[in-house]
Amino acid sequence: MTWSVQAAEMADEVTQEVVQEPGVPALNMNQIGDAYVRLVLALGEHDPDTVDAYYGPAAVRDEVKRLVLAPAQIEAEAQALLLQVDAADSPQAQTQAELLGQRREYLKKQLAALVARAQMVQGEKFSFDDEARALYDTQAPHYIEADFAPVLARIEKLLPRQTGDAQWTLAERYNRYIERYAVPPARLQAVMTLAINEARARAAKHLPLPTGERFELSLVKDKAWSAYNWYQGGLTSRIEVNTDLPIPVSRVIELASHEGYPGHHVYNALLENGLVIGQQWPEYTVYALFSPQSLIAEGTADYGVGLAFPGKQRLAFTRELFTAAGLNTKDAARYLEIVNAARELVPAGIEAARRYLDGKATAADTALWMQRFLLYSPERAAQRLKFIDKYRAYIINYSWGEALVSNYIRANGSDVAGSPEQWQQFFQLISQPRTPAMLLAADVTDVVIVGADINDLADFEAFIATQPTLDAFAARYPDVLLVRPGMITTREFRSDRSRFFPDLDSQGLIIGGRFN
Repeated sequence: MTWSVQAAEMADEVTQEVVQEPGVPALNMNQIGDAYVRLVLALGEHDPDTVDAYYGPAAVRDEVKRLVLAPAQIEAEAQALLLQVDAADSPQAQTQAELLGQRREYLKKQLAALVARAQMVQGEKFSFDDEARALYDTQAPHYIEADFAPVLARIEKLLPRQTGDAQWTLAERYNRYIERYAVPPARLQAVMTLAINEARARAAKHLPLPTGERFELSLVKDKAWSAYNWYQGGLTSRIEVNTDLPIPVSRVIELASHEGYPGHHVYNALLENGLVIGQQWPEYTVYALFSPQSLIAEGTADYGVGLAFPGKQRLAFTRELFTAAGLNTKDAARYLEIVNAARELVPAGIEAARRYLDGKATAADTALWMQRFLLYSPERAAQRLKFIDKYRAYIINYSWGEALVSNYIRANGSDVAGSPEQWQQFFQLISQPRTPAMLLAADVTDVVIVGADINDLADFEAFIATQPTLDAFAARYPDVLLVRPGMITTREFRSDRSRFFPDLDSQGLIIGGRFN
């Protein structure tokens, strides 16, 4: 077992008695936090992608540049810090015990990930799953092609037919359709700004946005990613949108929420305002990209899209963006239905990266696999390969991170999309120290499928037409597993009707769904 895996496990439960050298005082939590920042910055001198954001004192960064620590020394010092966290004193010890416990867990997981990243910089290779556990404190599920067959079949039926479609693959038909609704380049800046402002207004109704927070929007090219939030500190973000590929209206909403409100910009601003300024915790002045913090950041950012634009509200705003983009609003409902179906294919990206990075598929095979199971265009598949080459197992932080966040919020808040209870749980996740293990502490174990299936489909469809509540469904069909949104389940495809995935409206009523 490599130290990185040991470190990740040690971060869960440090049991060693820390032995101090004679005359060397134990570090307190702020000193450990400051040392952690310096080590992240030091590794960033060898691996620039490590430091996603830093907004602490410039003198600290200048000092780190002068010292030029070697990766092996960074690794060793991070190991030593990890062993001191549990015994370190903190101002919150007497008055905020729960918050201090969260801080300890956060620092332990961040330090363990720093050890692993330092090893990678020195040339150590990890399997996809080992890297995910070492850097992001979790491992994503494994998928097979059959997991995506029902969704692909549904999209096949939803896509409008055209003459000559027999000559086209499903991916070609899908991209031909989606690109009809791309925002014209001349209107993109205005449409993106409209979407971000709307997302901000929605987030502001539920979250205490810090006074003075703001963003800057830039359109860029030649990047491995589709968009990026570069947090600048001072409650300010620079949001960059890559225009290499067409940007459909649905993607505009996703980017506005994910990169802006209530996503990355809000996440970073709340942490700076509450933990750096409010608590004077130095560790939050740096954002180490390859760390458990990224699963929380990406998972909440993806989840925030549906939180800000739930159910029919998203359709209404999609129509508004159609108008701003000069598109026909009559097409919006069908378009959004197809887009929502395609979102269920996103986990296929994890499997594509896993097979590719573990050497089980070539780059060319992976590109074709993504075209088949993610419905990517050749150009988007090529862009995604560049992302995987650069960021490797980071890809789990999106769909898997969103699944963990969703399950946690629904378990602790409400099943109703966009409800005040969901916003409250979301706020706690993005404003306090959190780790993936804390999300997994909720009941996210695989569900055992038991009981009978539904035989009278006509009776079932009549029942669903009444738009029942989740509880009413459970009472009517107690032997059918009702897979509530965000619930983590086993991944096998089932040909019977023993497992139902409901579609909910903004009030939490069942308006449709599917068996799987």
